[in-house]
Amino acid sequence: MNPQDVFSSMPVFAPSEEVLESLDYTKPVSKLIWESTKKSHDAASQSGFAGRLLRGELPKEEYIYYMMILWRIYRQVQAPIAYHPSLPPPTYRPTLLGRATRISSDLAYLLDTTPDEWRSDPLFQSLISSPPRGVQSYTTYLEKLASSTDPTDHARLLSHAYVRYMGDLSGGQIIKTKMSKKFGLPAVGAGATFYDFGTLNGSLGPNEEHAGHAELLRIKDWFRQGMNEGVGDDKSLKEVIIREAHLAFAYNLLFFKDVSLPNQTTQTKETKESKVVFDASQEPQEQTYPLSSVVAVAMALGLAHFALVVGGFTGSKGTDKLEALMLWLRRVMGHL
Repeated sequence: MNPQDVFSSMPVFAPSEEVLESLDYTKPVSKLIWESTKKSHDAASQSGFAGRLLRGELPKEEYIYYMMILWRIYRQVQAPIAYHPSLPPPTYRPTLLGRATRISSDLAYLLDTTPDEWRSDPLFQSLISSPPRGVQSYTTYLEKLASSTDPTDHARLLSHAYVRYMGDLSGGQIIKTKMSKKFGLPAVGAGATFYDFGTLNGSLGPNEEHAGHAELLRIKDWFRQGMNEGVGDDKSLKEVIIREAHLAFAYNLLFFKDVSLPNQTTQTKETKESKVVFDASQEPQEQTYPLSSVVAVAMALGLAHFALVVGGFTGSKGTDKLEALMLWLRRVMGHL
């Protein structure tokens, strides 16, 4: 599905021209996203998918499949950012915000295997060989943005980072509590590290402090400030990012509907439980980029912000960087 088809199939997410024209574009972009996407946010977060995930009602296999999809989505946007030749020196903290390694670690724990071996699981292999329509549409679209030569397309990635990351920082904390209780996971780490964040003054490690509620709010504020500085007062860029945020909500709900599909054809004792969802947070967030022009803003914002948000390229684990490079090379060669 291309963006127009997505909006046509789910018109509730299509941004209203009347609303866009009525916005006060002198406001910071983070504020504008928050104001203009309330309807899209509510449509996603109040769906049956989101409710079941937030209430901790997903069976284990279905939750695992959801995490596999998230891993693939995060990976789809990371490699081009890490190795793009025009990427300016960004200010980002992959050890704080990187999610791909944590998802991999959680999947290994939940599947009782290793981070190197969980991808041989039949469930993941089915995701790769026969991806559901929504998942395929979203990952293909993200790949198109990442490989585009248009710097505005790179800026569009920011909106997808916002929708996903705000969910991780907000509703994701509720999901962690529910799923940890349901699956008997330890209070810290082991199967739910995806939802863990360190502090702004350090990184998350075995002996380092986990971010509590107040620190998570600080991370959001820091994110918003950088985003506002990166976009500045460019009205056209603000409108691009706002429109794309609506699309990001729509694509997320589209792939949420796919989560239960493999369970209808694989052996599981909990097949009747279905759907998975993500809770996008209320406030937008941001990141800083060294910019010298509108084009530089778009390029740096899209690339550096995604490095901040989806991170993991220059983090503490070199395997992420190597795997990201391999994914990038596969794209160049025409493979998924």
